[in-house]
Amino acid sequence: MEVLEYVLRYILCFLAIAVILNCVWSLIRLRPDKKVYAVLVDMSNNKQYPITCYEASVGRSKICDIIFTNSTVSRSHAVIALRKDGFYVFDTESKSGVYVNEEKIEKSEKLNDGDVIAFGTAIMKFHIGNDGNNDYSHKKEKKQKEQKQPKLVNLVDGTEFTIDGDFVTIGRAKGSNIELPAPYVSRKQAEVFKEKNKWYIENMGSITKTTLNGETVNRVIPLIDGDVIRIGDFAFLFEM
Repeated sequence: MEVLEYVLRYILCFLAIAVILNCVWSLIRLRPDKKVYAVLVDMSNNKQYPITCYEASVGRSKICDIIFTNSTVSRSHAVIALRKDGFYVFDTESKSGVYVNEEKIEKSEKLNDGDVIAFGTAIMKFHIGNDGNNDYSHKKEKKQKEQKQPKLVNLVDGTEFTIDGDFVTIGRAKGSNIELPAPYVSRKQAEVFKEKNKWYIENMGSITKTTLNGETVNRVIPLIDGDVIRIGDFAFLFEM
C-alpha cells in the first residue's frame, strides 16, 4: 500500500507539471497578434510604421516606439495618442516642431485619416486602421517611378506635377510651371532643372527662402529621390 501511494504521488506530480507546460504552450501558441490602431506612411519611400498602442512616442531616441534616424527629428519629438474622440499628436518640445497639413501645431492637434504630419523633414501620412497588412502605398506614385518620370508632389493635397521637359519654374508669376499664389513668393522663386542626366534646384535670388530638406538653397544643389523642397507654407516631394 505504501509503495502504491509512493508511485501515485510521483504520477500526480508529473501530471501537474504536464498540465502547467501545456497551459504555457497554449498561451504562447495562441498569443493574439498586436492590434494596429493606425499607421504612419513615409511619403518618400512608402515605409509603414504601425501604431500598436494607445500612446506611441516618436523621435530619434532608441526608447521611442517609432524611431526616425533623420537628424532634423528630436530625440523625443512627439507623441501620437488615442483618446475618446480620436487620435491626437502632441509636440514634446521638439526643436523643429510638428506640422499637420503644413500648419505648425502649438501643443496638440487632432488627427484625421489622410493628414500629412511633418516631424522635421520626416514627412508622414497618417492612416487610421486596425489591419497591419493594409497597403497604403500610392499606386499612382509607384507607376510613375516605374516609368522613370521625375515629378514634384504637393505634400499638402497630394497633387502631382510630372516633369516632362528639362526644367520647371516655380514662382508667383503667371506662366510658371508651378504657380504659388502667395504674396511672399517671388515672381520667379526657384528652378528645378536637368543637366547631364542629373537634376538640380536653384533659388533665383528671391527674398523668401527656398529650403531643401530644411537647409537653405543658396547655390545650385543636386536633387535625389525623396528630397523635400519647401517655400514658405508650400512643400513638394521630389521623386524620380
